[in-house]
Amino acid sequence: MGVNGIYGLSGSGMDIESLVKVGMMKKQNEYDKMAQKFTKNEWTKSAYLELNNNVSTFNMTTLSQYKMSSNMNAKTVEYSSTAFKAVANASAGTMNHKVKVEELGSNAYLLSTGGLKRVNTTSGTADKTSIKLKDLVFNRLETTDATDSEGNTVKKVSGHVASYDFSGLNMSDKAFSFTLSDGVTKNDNGTTLKQAEISFTFDEVINGEVTMNDLASKINNAGLNIRASYDAVNETFSLYNTKGGDENNIKITTATNEGTSPERNYFGTATAQFFNNLSMYRSVNGELYGVNGDTTKDAGGKALTFSGQTSTSPSTIKGTSGSIRVDGVSYKTTDNKVTVGGITYTALEKMDEAAPSANVSVTQDIDAIVDKVKSFVADYNKLLSGLYEKYDEKPESGYSPLTQSQKDAMKEEQITKWEEKAKKGLLYHDQTLGKIITEMRSAINTPIDSIDGKYNSAYSIGIGTTGLKGQLTLDEDKLRKALNEDPDSVYNVFAKLDNSKKDASGNTVNNPDGNGIAQRIGDILTTAQKNIKSRAGSSADITEDSDLNTLLRNLQTKMSNFKKMMNSFEDKLYSKYDKMESMLASLGTQLNFIMGGNQ
Repeated sequence: MGVNGIYGLSGSGMDIESLVKVGMMKKQNEYDKMAQKFTKNEWTKSAYLELNNNVSTFNMTTLSQYKMSSNMNAKTVEYSSTAFKAVANASAGTMNHKVKVEELGSNAYLLSTGGLKRVNTTSGTADKTSIKLKDLVFNRLETTDATDSEGNTVKKVSGHVASYDFSGLNMSDKAFSFTLSDGVTKNDNGTTLKQAEISFTFDEVINGEVTMNDLASKINNAGLNIRASYDAVNETFSLYNTKGGDENNIKITTATNEGTSPERNYFGTATAQFFNNLSMYRSVNGELYGVNGDTTKDAGGKALTFSGQTSTSPSTIKGTSGSIRVDGVSYKTTDNKVTVGGITYTALEKMDEAAPSANVSVTQDIDAIVDKVKSFVADYNKLLSGLYEKYDEKPESGYSPLTQSQKDAMKEEQITKWEEKAKKGLLYHDQTLGKIITEMRSAINTPIDSIDGKYNSAYSIGIGTTGLKGQLTLDEDKLRKALNEDPDSVYNVFAKLDNSKKDASGNTVNNPDGNGIAQRIGDILTTAQKNIKSRAGSSADITEDSDLNTLLRNLQTKMSNFKKMMNSFEDKLYSKYDKMESMLASLGTQLNFIMGGNQ
């Protein structure tokens, strides 16, 4: 709309809006070209980001598995014994071993068998479903109002535990307490004992209504290697040291009864009664044993028992260390596992002393390695095809980014189809993309000069190329022959890492040809990612420092300034035609006056 906002009063027939639109056409065309250039470069940036994502995924996820010795130099192990498991890693030698499980180790583990005994009879009979400590520890527990020395009304506690009555205790006093330790922990300063006090006040027990689950949670959060668990379905409580061996144990020390007055003479008794009622036994490799010997529960083994009257009553449940003999050497273990010569042995059961050692045979897993090489060929071909697809894709002639006015005149479906064509060829014969392709193909075709012997290239182990675009092929028979003749050949061709050598003067120089093909491709793609980031950044954000982002920011600023100039120019056109309209209106009035005067 113009300055005055109303046109045509003069009867001149002037179409001001059309005149302004025509006058703005040249400026609008200039702006549209800038906007199209911005959009084209924005699309190009997105194409680079997509390329970077594909390259990064292949490099970090797919390619990494072909550098791993566990994949490219896989070993398999055969044995007949059920007393242990054996797993060979890539460093294991292809040879035979003799193995025997001499002792089976265990973790310190206490498991209750007596269920939960509710001893609180305040209300006549104990709640048969309660898991609250006040019902499990105290025969009677009550609070009464009392007056302190300043005349204030306070809550006092009285009750009965085992054979002791107590009264006059404060809500902040401890109602239940014991010390728990997990054995010795070796550190830089020597050996230290880790322990923690587990306790609850009367306020927590009565008002907080502490339960067996709260007790387990406090133990688990005490910073020890001991884990507690309460099973509500079976009403069982357990303590378990997460570390095995005879140095890692569960030591429970009941609190010492404090003083001789009745109101203090309950600490040890309360805790002792609780644990005694649980009837806890040692669990060792699936069997329950007495806590003071190897007698099983069913053969008369004794449960955990405390006196807890007037002195501290500790009880220690120890783990046991295992022993596995490999090729004549015995290895002590705290977790029934030992790794010797690249083989991890896991003991499952003790072998009879008179029984002979078991045979363990390590061979190369040729089938697994062949499958991995097949996967590499397929993954490489897929990536290379995708790169060539973008590199060879030519732009569609006559399809540029749409201007806003063009979009306004089209349906959404038409816009989508148009832009699909307009986005073609964004990376046609792109230099960065072309370099990736060339270097990847070179990485496959160039021998690894740090490998001695005939199996020193992809071709030597059966990987060849076909066609103009370097697709890989695999001669499986040739690959299997290489693995049989030189078991480490495939791993070295893929993952050899030796990228330096001495020059004629004896100086160390960089030597990319010394690396295996997976290492080379990894280096190529890492460099490509850096180049793409320099060209287009690493995200959609155009504030990053990169070539395209700088161009987009400059175009953005130029477009903004040009838009302001267009608005100013448009206002001037409206003003100009407003004046013309006013002048015509004035002339029309004068003409009417003159014509009317002559009548």
